[in-house]
Amino acid sequence: MSIDTRTPIQIMEARQGEIETEIDKITETAEKHNRSISKTQQAYVDSLVVEHRSLTDKLQAAREADETRQRRADNIRGLGIFDGPATTSSRGGIYNAESRSSYFKDMLDARQGDSAARERLDRHRKEVTESIRGFSDTKAKEVRAISTTGGAGGEFVPPLWLIDDYIEALRPARATADALTNLPMPAGTDVINVPKVVTGTATAIQANQNTGVQQTDISTGTVSAQVITIAGGQTVAQQLFDQSPIAGHMDRVILQDLMADYARQVGSLVLNGSGTGGQPSGLITAAGTVQTYTDASPAFMGAGKIYAQIGKAVQTVQTSRFAAASAIVMHPRRWAWAAVQVDASNRAVILPDANGPLNASGVQVNGNAQGVVGKMFGLPVIVDPNIPTNVGTGTNQDVILVLKADDSWLYEGTIRAEVFQQTYANQLSLFARVYNYMALAHRLPQSIVTITGTGLVAPTF
Repeated sequence: MSIDTRTPIQIMEARQGEIETEIDKITETAEKHNRSISKTQQAYVDSLVVEHRSLTDKLQAAREADETRQRRADNIRGLGIFDGPATTSSRGGIYNAESRSSYFKDMLDARQGDSAARERLDRHRKEVTESIRGFSDTKAKEVRAISTTGGAGGEFVPPLWLIDDYIEALRPARATADALTNLPMPAGTDVINVPKVVTGTATAIQANQNTGVQQTDISTGTVSAQVITIAGGQTVAQQLFDQSPIAGHMDRVILQDLMADYARQVGSLVLNGSGTGGQPSGLITAAGTVQTYTDASPAFMGAGKIYAQIGKAVQTVQTSRFAAASAIVMHPRRWAWAAVQVDASNRAVILPDANGPLNASGVQVNGNAQGVVGKMFGLPVIVDPNIPTNVGTGTNQDVILVLKADDSWLYEGTIRAEVFQQTYANQLSLFARVYNYMALAHRLPQSIVTITGTGLVAPTF
């Protein structure tokens, strides 16, 4: 058993090529024998053409989402300040880890007429055509200032060699969010409305010739996604910018931390958003089907066990959405537990892909803590620490999702990074902030199935 390492775009492009080859084969055969294609063949060709057009639309959306993710990564690399998950670390850009220039300080100095700071910012804008993307928190938080005092930022002044190896705050990334359709935020709106056909037309057999045909009126509606603002900032002592011999590193620390929390927050909202209090409806809230798995002695294999529950959820998407699911999402603890399960002969049921396993329930492709880790039912398994582990009456259950991820659309704007002296002059401080906009639209709730219940209590190893 092997894992298909092609990207979704490559798979769709390959399928388009197969369709074109199949159509050419049918038409060329008819031409070779100097005949028209049969009605059956014509119907088959028509279905292939419809599938080809559908793939063209999906490819366009996937390529746009890919370009958005690439721009995000390029923007982050351009600043050279973020080494978080889902991005590639780089030392490039003016404001990199080795630079003694501070992005925030240059913004401030440029406003005060510093031509060198303005020149650096102008060069930076040429290298990075769009601002970085970042996030802190949807709610206002207590302002806590940092300074050159030990324990409040002072550790980042001397000695120099410690800076490159500082210990960052730990946060999960946004594995599930990145699996959705990622789109740029439209300008000039606070609500995104996607038109939807609620009930469609209908056809029926014409009982007698020259009698009326079936007429059923279509009804329409919309799927709405509220645009929410995500912002965060940090009060910084002026001395930290003026006197620190490594001021540029402070930018890296502040912005990297804000962006890491942005990833965590978006990842959490995509899964757990309540749909109230300014939050979007996350996948768990918006699920079209909630599948309850009740079991006093849960196990992975066996009748009614978790493996069977996942299979049931897969067919639920297939039979209600009339399309295949694209991913299985679970907490890392659930995947690790599944990976240590054995059958009646004490043989592991989840095996490393490198072993070339036979009759395995699933395969492992890597040891990632977040993102794609393996495959079950022909679908990639995504582990995401943002999955809740405190649900249920005992507040000790987690959740498994089976979904067609591209049916949920995540819109994100371009982050703004700014620094201000206003209102902080009396304490010789600056305020650095970042903010962004996001919206989440679930086009078809039938694409989402959640598995919950006592069968998903905290596993024991």
